[in-house]
Amino acid sequence: MRAGHPFAKDRSLRGYCAQRHLVVSQSGDPSGFADVALARRNLTRQVSLTVPNFHFALAILSDSDLVAAMPRQFVARYGARHGVVAVDAPLPLRRFRLHVVAPKVALMDAGLSWLVKSLEQAARTPAPRLV
Repeated sequence: MRAGHPFAKDRSLRGYCAQRHLVVSQSGDPSGFADVALARRNLTRQVSLTVPNFHFALAILSDSDLVAAMPRQFVARYGARHGVVAVDAPLPLRRFRLHVVAPKVALMDAGLSWLVKSLEQAARTPAPRLV
């Protein structure tokens, strides 16, 4: 959410559901992992916008009253540039796994090899605690 967002004062589950949400989805599907967690509690949220990537999401969040569930490390790294802050969600959200599938010959490419090693290192790095 943008810095100074009203949700920062009422971070309850009820307050979360009352917000207008942005979902990052390459396919445009407005349902995400947060909806699964809410459905387990017979709750819903209002998804107002979907965007195809997290950088675009930060730009939209910075100039709106939308909120979004995003990777903690991504927001920690890039959020401040956009005036976007992160807080822990008021319900447990599942962690996701990233799988890289590539033939051995592809990993001979120095750039791809670097990317895979960087992803592995990021996966081992503990996520920072949020406010």
